[in-house]
Amino acid sequence: MFKYFYVTKNSLAEFFTYRLNFILWRVRVIISILITYFLWLAIYAGQDNIFNYRKDQMLTYIILLAFLTGVVLSTQTFRIAEEINSGNLSNFLIRPLNYFVYNLFRDLADKFINTFFAVIEIGLIIIFLKPHFIIQTNLVNIFFFILSLITAVALYFFISLLLSLIGFWSREVWAPRFIFFIIVAFLAGTYFPLDIVPKSVYRVFELLPFTYLIFFPLKIYLGNIETQFLIKGFSVSFFWLIVLYLLLKIVWRQGLKVYTAEGK
Repeated sequence: MFKYFYVTKNSLAEFFTYRLNFILWRVRVIISILITYFLWLAIYAGQDNIFNYRKDQMLTYIILLAFLTGVVLSTQTFRIAEEINSGNLSNFLIRPLNYFVYNLFRDLADKFINTFFAVIEIGLIIIFLKPHFIIQTNLVNIFFFILSLITAVALYFFISLLLSLIGFWSREVWAPRFIFFIIVAFLAGTYFPLDIVPKSVYRVFELLPFTYLIFFPLKIYLGNIETQFLIKGFSVSFFWLIVLYLLLKIVWRQGLKVYTAEGK
């Protein structure tokens, strides 16, 4: 198991090699959060409650998006498609390691450094903008928030892995990943809390795995620990974890059957 920690260590070193790319990514995240923050600040002008959300709840939701995005949505799994298309996957198949665990530890480096800077960015936003920010102190909320966060990380890891395995059948993977990221960003609740949409639409969202990537953990952090909400949320999350895991195994086996590595 210790050999995988070297994967995380080496991946962290790569971030310092390509510093400009990382800085531009963090700038993009900050600009996105600030745009959404000031938009909602304008919407709440002269009002304290909209869509059953108090002003402090909505602003906390928006600010914490930087943290949740760093923990959940940061990933290095796009490299899988590149390794499949280039034939470099063969180098991993002949080594005594689990390729999925290898990618998990490669992801951990990405999540660690993005989360680290997200915490700094949130601190700066709170210091300079002085928003109405909720600091959750209820241990029950914190426990379920952390549990939902772990579940969200696993869900997105499986989803992103499946998308990267398209590389077994197509050399064009970047476009599907880009479109997928846009769709996930919306369905996960990175622009607004999902339960402000019409109830009929929200009921559909509740059945999808994307709802439990961002919206569900943030809703718990803000104080929603109703028994029905938690049971339904974790039940759907665990259901999708099982389905995605089984689907991943099937797609992986089928992909290896058609995998070729010319010149490798």
